[in-house]
Amino acid sequence: MTARLLALLAAPRTLPELARELGLEPGTVLALLRQLEARGYVGPAYQGSPACGVACGACSLKRLCPSAGTPTPPAPVWRLTDRGRAALGGRAVR
Repeated sequence: MTARLLALLAAPRTLPELARELGLEPGTVLALLRQLEARGYVGPAYQGSPACGVACGACSLKRLCPSAGTPTPPAPVWRLTDRGRAALGGRAVR
């Protein structure tokens, strides 16, 4: 399940999208995301987050980002961190 979740996050996604893709309840997916976030594999997509490695000007998620002037994003977006991308590339997630 962890590997599939990481693979889905190769492209940033919202919690409802992830839940739908995994066939799980959003609360279950959120618990998985929080565990992966605590380990540094994923994070919310906003400027200053370890999961956000691009400048706002080039970011396709700019309209959803609280740092771009959106006080409450329509739905939080999750993405891989560098560590998550490395894990997805073949290294084990512990």
